[in-house]
Amino acid sequence: MKLGLGASLLRGSFVSSGFDINSLSPELWLKFNEEQGAITDGIRWKDQSGNNRHAEQTTDAQEPTFSSGRMVTDGDSKDNLDLASTFTLAGEYYMFIVLHLSSESAETIISSNNNSTSFIRIGQGGVTNRVRVRNNGSSNQDDITMSTNFGTSEAILEVGRDGSNDIKVLKNGTVLGTGSAGGTYQFEQIGASSTGIQIGKIAEVVVFSSFLSSADATKVRNDIAERVGITI
Repeated sequence: MKLGLGASLLRGSFVSSGFDINSLSPELWLKFNEEQGAITDGIRWKDQSGNNRHAEQTTDAQEPTFSSGRMVTDGDSKDNLDLASTFTLAGEYYMFIVLHLSSESAETIISSNNNSTSFIRIGQGGVTNRVRVRNNGSSNQDDITMSTNFGTSEAILEVGRDGSNDIKVLKNGTVLGTGSAGGTYQFEQIGASSTGIQIGKIAEVVVFSSFLSSADATKVRNDIAERVGITI
């Protein structure tokens, strides 16, 4: 795929309210409209967490584009960005992913590099209101039925696991479903090189190796929503 930078290299007009996501020590922060651009034979989205887990792709058949500050896939279910420094989440975690999907049929949002060990997938088995969360193998997974579809408008997907391995899935701060799954999540790709996002966009990704309090989750959610332009 040819690189389409659009407005992605430009810094937006967002004015910070004073809250800094890095004050909560994220493992990964791919920030909306921030340091997205070309590298040799590919593209990169630079990690803002300070951990240098920059997300990039140099394989043309798997290369998404950037447009208006968002990573854009083109319909072949292969577009993804690989993390320069991968990591695992052995216990608690909390993730924010800003999504704009055109469909909800087996869309793998984030994954391990083999697309089967660990992943979060919307529309598992063609059931549009189902999310499969897998942590290091099929023995550590749960198919979580949501009270409603995630939908095809831009929104913030949140997936959090607490110290008891209880998982909750939220959209724009509203809980859509709960489940439970142990195991260690292997975080290596944004999107997936197989069964990935068919046609869609990812505007921001923030990952924590802890289960955020309601107050901290609200701070992060509101910060993302204001920056991206989402009403919650």
